[in-house]
Amino acid sequence: MGALANQSSAKSLRRRRARASFLVCGLFLFGFCSSRPIAQAAGLPANTVLPPPPTPRPAVRPTPRPPAAANAISPTSPPSSAAAAEVERLTRINAAKSWGYQLEGIKLEELQRSPYDLLVVDATTGLSSGRPFNASEVSALKKKPDGTPRTIVSYLSIGEAEDYRPEYFSPEYMEEDAPDWLMHENKDWKGNRIIKFCSDGWQKTILGDENGKSVYNSIESSPLYRLIDLGFDGVYLDRVDVYEEVNKQCPNAEQRMIDFVVKLAAHARRRNPHFMVILQNAEDLLQHPRMVKALDAVAKESLFHGWGGGDGSNSRAINAAKDISWSTERLDIARKSGRPVFVVDYCADRPRADLSVKRIRERGYIPYIAKKSLNTLYLPGQDF
Repeated sequence: MGALANQSSAKSLRRRRARASFLVCGLFLFGFCSSRPIAQAAGLPANTVLPPPPTPRPAVRPTPRPPAAANAISPTSPPSSAAAAEVERLTRINAAKSWGYQLEGIKLEELQRSPYDLLVVDATTGLSSGRPFNASEVSALKKKPDGTPRTIVSYLSIGEAEDYRPEYFSPEYMEEDAPDWLMHENKDWKGNRIIKFCSDGWQKTILGDENGKSVYNSIESSPLYRLIDLGFDGVYLDRVDVYEEVNKQCPNAEQRMIDFVVKLAAHARRRNPHFMVILQNAEDLLQHPRMVKALDAVAKESLFHGWGGGDGSNSRAINAAKDISWSTERLDIARKSGRPVFVVDYCADRPRADLSVKRIRERGYIPYIAKKSLNTLYLPGQDF
């Protein structure tokens, strides 16, 4: 019996100690009482001393940050990826179902009233006044008469240089210190000089330095970056096909032209990831995936009318059907890669224009009809 009593007493003591441990742990964590009353509440001897609760640490106050500017990007915001920018560009350019193309004699009010989703102009000499576009004029053209957005891009030749462009030449520069990349005049276009495009000097003239500044004075923007500064949505590259004419001066010219265009696109998108690059002609280069990847759209001159500088039907040309098939096979590479194809045919009369429009649309391309001079804006339903 005494043994049982002792066992019962021992069990009772263990239960009291267990309850004490539970109470001690709970109250210890919350710090409500001192150690001696906690021991008494747990039924332990009055002289039991428990460890004191830990001293709470003071709360750390966040360091206030200065308010961000209204247009600032939060440092925690993920940067837009190149893939996302490409999707945005292709979505926008594929939304263009009509286009206009004028390089001379531009009257802003006529362009603003036009219905076109895409406009190609010359930022430097396109206005009827002969002066360059300014940023407010570019901005005004970005809305169609119905208020919907319009894409506007600027022409830029990278295989020829016109001797009237001030960003490249002055009379003294042409006569006294002509660069080594400047070659002979194009016999079909007075004042246009063929360029040794693979020259590092020419490419830097177009692109500028690493920051897009002119290589001539390091203050003004390069011809390419000036278009970005003005707010153009992209660039319309002409005379890329010059690589076929300068093989002696630029060995492996085809690959070097692809390298140049890829470099140009990357350089522009370093400043503006949404900047579009549109290729005119040189469709044989579309067989190279690197080239197609760098582009957002393709344009073709004289697909069905206007071959060889005229405005008649290409059906009169030797091997016309074969040549048209050759071009469309390559243009379709771009179209199947999600790059729309814009075609400008140069037609002498309305029947030819109607025939061109029909054939262009049958191919899934987007038509525009004009005269070779490109000094007038022609309108659908009115001029073709």
